[in-house]
Amino acid sequence: MDHGCRRFDGRVALVLGGGSDGPAADGDDIAIGNGRAIALRLASEGAHVVVADRDLASAQATVDACEGEASAVELDLADPESCRTAAERILADRGAVDAVVANAAISGHDGLRTQTIEEWDLSTSVNVTGHWLVVQALLPSMLERSSGSFVFVGSTASVRSSGRSLSYEATKAAQLAVMRHIAVRYARGGIRSNAVVLGVIDSPMVRREFTADPAAARARDSVCPMRRQGTPHEAAAAAAFLASDDASYVNGHSLIVDGGVMAAWPSPPPVIPTPESP
Repeated sequence: MDHGCRRFDGRVALVLGGGSDGPAADGDDIAIGNGRAIALRLASEGAHVVVADRDLASAQATVDACEGEASAVELDLADPESCRTAAERILADRGAVDAVVANAAISGHDGLRTQTIEEWDLSTSVNVTGHWLVVQALLPSMLERSSGSFVFVGSTASVRSSGRSLSYEATKAAQLAVMRHIAVRYARGGIRSNAVVLGVIDSPMVRREFTADPAAARARDSVCPMRRQGTPHEAAAAAAFLASDDASYVNGHSLIVDGGVMAAWPSPPPVIPTPESP
């Protein structure tokens, strides 16, 4: 995966949620989710990539697939102590972190009337709280060097609702608020913070949540004006841009990567449950 670009030579990049599970796409030897694709992309451009995942074996599988330097670390975003301990270990091992890609997320399943507190709390912990705890732990060392970049992997669910998952939509919206806060408060300290806001990506999580059935895949393709889903590698290209010096004057921005769905009018109608359904 040589892109002929070495934007991250000599730099350390941390990818949260850099493992992957779920069905692999046709032709792929391993499942390539957004986090794994981002790790592969950054490593191919010269970064030492620290792949963090709650499943250490999955993180190591990403490391093994990288063309370049990489290491794996176990980090459970739902556990505040794990977030702090892993961040301290990464700093001790690598000395500094230049870029952080906050990719990990879980998708909820319930609308408002059936939303459980347990699912809400877990979604909040993984999709929001764990990410800012890692940022909080790494930020001081970045401010000391007056340099650092954060990229949050968001979703169009943060600004549009399908009526499917309250916890996912709410936490993805909160994630963008965290991104903007960092961008505004710490810009003078040399810190940038941005987000890639993804539409429907043909990722293992999407295939797991919405099935890999060919008919279901064609239905997902039809939502986009380009008449196809995006790929994790396309998501990775956008994330790598925002993390790099090519985006040195891009701060507090949400880069929409959805193939034109949000630009379309009339928009494809969402599948909204009837008022009588849960």
